[in-house]
Amino acid sequence: MASPEQPSAKRIAAPAPLPPLLRLNDDLLAEIFLRLPALTDIGRAATACAAFRRVIADRAFLRRLRSVHPSHILGLLLFSSIHPVEPPHSDAPFARALQRAANTSFTFVPSAGRWIPVDGRDGRVLLEREAMSGDFAVCDPLSRRYLLLPQIPGRPAAQRRGRLEPFLVPAGDEDAETSFRVVCVVECKQGQLVAFVFSSSTGQWGSLTVDAGVQPSCKFSWPSYACGCFYWKITGTNNFLVLDPRSMEFSSIDMPSDHGQQDSVIVEAGEGSIGMITLYNSIISAASDLVYTVLEIDEEGNNMWQLKRRVRLPSQYIFSFADAMDRHLLLRGIPWNLHIGSSADELDIGYFSVEFEPMQIEKMCNLKHLLYAKLYTGFPPSLCLPSI
Repeated sequence: MASPEQPSAKRIAAPAPLPPLLRLNDDLLAEIFLRLPALTDIGRAATACAAFRRVIADRAFLRRLRSVHPSHILGLLLFSSIHPVEPPHSDAPFARALQRAANTSFTFVPSAGRWIPVDGRDGRVLLEREAMSGDFAVCDPLSRRYLLLPQIPGRPAAQRRGRLEPFLVPAGDEDAETSFRVVCVVECKQGQLVAFVFSSSTGQWGSLTVDAGVQPSCKFSWPSYACGCFYWKITGTNNFLVLDPRSMEFSSIDMPSDHGQQDSVIVEAGEGSIGMITLYNSIISAASDLVYTVLEIDEEGNNMWQLKRRVRLPSQYIFSFADAMDRHLLLRGIPWNLHIGSSADELDIGYFSVEFEPMQIEKMCNLKHLLYAKLYTGFPPSLCLPSI
């Protein structure tokens, strides 16, 4: 008699393979992170797990991140420190994070207390030892790294006459994160400009004598940067002096004839074109406006400045430009009642940021004294690598 058939053991089916979209490799994760709407979302993702952090901390990813997300305003470069953006400014949380993580007084640089910040870009700060000394250092407040630059041959940068403000050149897409260049332009002879360029790759200064077509002893505004070039307004004229740091060539562009006596700055207008923002203060109406124009080419091939927008600024201030960087303007506002006998201790000098495209105006802080100030922009500390 045949034995009854035993029930076979139940087989455990192998799990079905994951669909391709669920098998996320580093490249797919990077594409997802780049599409997150805000830098704070990317920062939170970096703390979720080691795999996410590895992708976000990758240098190639952070380079792409800079091209997708604009940097935030973290503070003002003042006499010897970074003054953080104050609430209710939208970037105040990022400024607080920088304060917690960075040395914003530059005390890690030798001879602390004697350095003056003159420019900031890509997380770095260009310092000069006392005013117009010609001795420079570049530091990273977050990583607390620094480099003392050698003296410019012949020390022409120490000459007060005819020197344009030294500046950092923005990093290019192919540049290493820790490489940088510093440019100092000096009028060594009347009407003749010499550009001195320091490269961190060589550790040396190079020089280039240029015929910029300027009159002797011309006065220049501070430089603004747009579409790969630096622009200085030549005071009292209808011209901007232009420097292309890639070729180290100077040129000039004209502005509308009625703008010559106004405060103007060149900005990026998108799609490789430049725009100009001009400031108008009306003493009669106690009002100030920003006028935004874009350089376009008409049907006959001529360059024309086309009006795009006019924006009214907050009342009760006389405004002036202080800086322009990374899609933002820095405006300095002096109270209108300054000239009617108010005590200096009672006055608050207002500093305002203006985002180029939406022309959004936000107050950054109040200061009791009229100070030289530059914008310090960057990314949250969790999304930064050492820049030196």
